Amino acid sequence: MLDISLAELLVVICVIIIFVAPKNLPTLGRSVGRVFKKVRNFIDEIKNEIDTEERFEELKKIEKEISKRTKKL
Repeated sequence: MLDISLAELLVVICVIIIFVAPKNLPTLGRSVGRVFKKVRNFIDEIKNEIDTEERFEELKKIEKEISKRTKKL
């Protein structure tokens, strides 16, 4: 998903350590963790909605097929 190499990740970590005081790193880490959790939950919610919609469409097709077959009888 994200194409980040180890070297790039180390540079980002070093920059964060330089610009954010070491005593503030735990707070920053918790905040970033919360944001990632919210994003992950949002993505999971979207996936569930898509799955529900696909199942609904499948049920509609089955209903149409049953309607066609019952009309033929």
